[in-house]
Order: sequence, then structure tokens, then C-alpha cells
Amino acid sequence: MTYKYEMEQMVAKHQGLVRSVALRLSSVYGEELDDLMQIGYIGLIKAVKGFDETRGYKFSTYAVPLIAGEIKMYMRDHNRIKVSRSVKKDAAYVRKVQNEYQLEKGRTPRISEIAAMTDLDEERVRYVMQADDAMKNIEEYEKIDVMTNDEEKNIMRMDLQKVIEQLDPMEKKVMMLRYYRDMTQTAAAKILNISQVQVYRIEQKALKNMAELLDS
Repeated sequence: MTYKYEMEQMVAKHQGLVRSVALRLSSVYGEELDDLMQIGYIGLIKAVKGFDETRGYKFSTYAVPLIAGEIKMYMRDHNRIKVSRSVKKDAAYVRKVQNEYQLEKGRTPRISEIAAMTDLDEERVRYVMQADDAMKNIEEYEKIDVMTNDEEKNIMRMDLQKVIEQLDPMEKKVMMLRYYRDMTQTAAAKILNISQVQVYRIEQKALKNMAELLDS
């Protein structure tokens, strides 16, 4: 069996990794799934070439950051992430109103209540909240180390599924819906019968807890 054939077999076997990463990032960047998959395959090929099975770690642990990193690099290099100043301004205003309302009332405000307090119509409120959610997701992905000159750092990470099992029940549900079923925060909120903002907060807390578990 030639080296080229072995590489082709590895790429074919792990196409699902590319689809999974691209699907998640397509909702973050608002790009077509097929376009991101084409870029992701470059990362998969790099992973196949660089993977050393003698290290004792799963191929997916090594490959996923490379696939995600290739897509993120492409998006940055081609300046595909664009959010207008007006959307950023309105999103910041909505966040401020939400936080103040939460502190005063002890609950998350409804879309209609936010619209009334900000003088924005409900459609605009919904739009800037979704844009804000996307921007936060992008920021979270940017925080994830991508294997470049220091590939060892990510190879040594624990299996994420084991870490998720240690989260509290609601955090676990949110992370499973978001990262294993590739749902948006809005879709996860509907399933869990809570608000999108609550999903966001639970996800942020879960990510922090997971980072602490991984570091330990």
C-alpha cells in the first residue's frame, strides 16, 4: 500500500470531521457550508500529513483544530467577517438595556420589552441580537488555540466529551445541543424552553468550566 493511497484513505475516512467543523462555523460566519468544507479539507490534509499515531492520541483531537484554523485563517485573510458600525452600536445598546433590566427585574427582558426600552423595532432588536451572538461566537473561536508552531499544546488536550460529562445538567444540555448537534443558540433555546440570552450565558459559563477542567 503506497503512502499516497494511505493518505487518500485517511482523508476519505475523516470527511465527517470537516463537515462537522464547517457546519458549526457556517452558522458563525454566515457562509455556505460547501464553501467552508472546501477550505476545511486543506486542514484535514495537513492533519493527515502531520499526525503521529505513536503519541497515543485520537486523530480527531489533532485534526479538528487544524481544520477550524484553516477556515478561520481563510475568513480573516479574505476579510469575510463584516458587521456594520450601526449594528455594533445597536447591539451594545441592547446588551446594556438587557443587563440593566436583568439586575432590576431579576429576569431576561422579552424582545417586545427591549424594543420598547430602546425605541428599536422588534425586527431590528432580533437582528442585532443575532449579529451580537455571531460576533461572540467568533470571539470564542478566536480564543481556541490553533496548532501552528506549537502543535503539542492542542494534542495534549483531554477528550472534550469527558469534560462535558462533568458539567452540571443544564450546561451539559446546552453544550450537547450547540456543539454535538450543531444548533444555533436560538434553536437550542427553543428546545430547552429558555431565552437565547440564557443559552448564551450558560454556554459562556460552561466554556469557562471546561477550560478550567482542561487546564487541570
